[in-house]
Amino acid sequence: MKRNLLLTAAAFLIFGISMRAQIPSDAELRRYAAQMLMVGFKGNTVDDQSDAARYIRDLKVGSIVLFDIDLTGTAKIGSRNITSREQLTKLTADLQAFADYPLLIAADQEGGLVQRLKPAYGYEKLPNAEYLGNVDNRDTTRFYARLMATQLATSGVNLNLAPVLDVLNPECPPIGKIKRSFGTDADVIVRHAGIQIDEMHRQHVLNAVKHFPGHGNALGDSHWGFVDVTATWQPSELEPFRRLIKKGKVDVVMTAHIINANIDPDYPATLSRKTIDGVLRKQLGYDGVVVSDDMYMEGIIKKYDIENALVLAINAGCDLLCVGNNINTGFEAERPFRLVDLIVKNVKNGRIPWGRLVQSHKRIEKPYKKHTK
Repeated sequence: MKRNLLLTAAAFLIFGISMRAQIPSDAELRRYAAQMLMVGFKGNTVDDQSDAARYIRDLKVGSIVLFDIDLTGTAKIGSRNITSREQLTKLTADLQAFADYPLLIAADQEGGLVQRLKPAYGYEKLPNAEYLGNVDNRDTTRFYARLMATQLATSGVNLNLAPVLDVLNPECPPIGKIKRSFGTDADVIVRHAGIQIDEMHRQHVLNAVKHFPGHGNALGDSHWGFVDVTATWQPSELEPFRRLIKKGKVDVVMTAHIINANIDPDYPATLSRKTIDGVLRKQLGYDGVVVSDDMYMEGIIKKYDIENALVLAINAGCDLLCVGNNINTGFEAERPFRLVDLIVKNVKNGRIPWGRLVQSHKRIEKPYKKHTK
C-alpha cells in the first residue's frame, strides 16, 4: 500500500512538472491570453498613440467591440466610435491595419432599439425582431437581413452580436420590453434568426447568438444586478439554440449573466461549467466559440472580483471575454492590459490550465477562416 501511494505521488509530481513544462514563453502566453479579450475603446479615429492601436498592435486582443454612444461620457448620439458610414468604414480599415492577425470587429446590430449603425449616421433603419416575428414573412425578414448584412460588411464590421434567440416575455426588461425577441415559438425564432444568419454569411459577417441558456423570461436586467431565472425559465428555451447549432449556422454563442438553478445552483451561466461545458457543449453538441456578455456588468462584478470571474469563466468554457469598457462600472484605458496580466498569472499558478487557452485559440480562428474574406 505504501509503495502504491509513493508511486501515485510520483506520478502526480511528474504530471505537474510536465504541465508546467508545456506553458510557453511569457510573450506567447500573453498573446494567447489577449486573444481571449473583446475590448472597447473611446474615439471615432485611431492613430499610433490611440488606446485601440495599443490594444491591437501591442497587446493583440482577439476582438474590438464598437459602440455609437459613450455611456461613460456624454451619452450623446455619436459620442463613442460611430458618427457616419464613411467615418466607420475608415475606422475599421485603420483598426485592421494595426493587426498582423485575423481581427474580429464586433457590434450589436439587431435592429429596433439595439442598432449601433443608426439612421443618424446615414444607415437605413432596421425593424425590431418582434415586428419580424409577428409579420412572420420570410421575404420581409430576408430583405432587412440582407440590408443589415450589407451595412455591416461595407462598414468593416465582421462580427454581429446578433441575432437574439431568447423567447418573448413582454415583462422581461432587457428583452421583451424593448422588442428584441422574434416570439414565443421556437419555430418562428429559428426561422427568422436563420434567415438573418444566412444573409450575414453571404456577406462574410459572423454571428453571435444570444443569450444562452435563455434570458427571455428574466424579470430583471443583469446590467444592473443579480438576476435569477430559476422560477421562470423553461427547458424549451434551449430549443432555438439546439436547432441552429444542429444546422451548423452558429459561429459564436453569447452567455447570459443569469443564475438558473435548473442547470447550476451555484454560478451564473457565464461562470458555469455545468451550463457551458455540460449543456451547451455536451447536450447541444456545440464546439464553437463562446463569448461572455460584458464581464463588468453588475450581474457579475457585484458578486465576484474580476480575477476570480476571469478564472471561472475561462474554466467554464468561455473563449472570448467581453470587456466593452462602456457601462456604468466605468471606463479604464489600461483595463485590457491588466486583464491579460491576471490571465497569465493564473495560468502560471495553475488555476487556469494552459490547454484552455490553446483550445480557445483554435476555436476563435475556425469561424474567421470559414466565413470571412
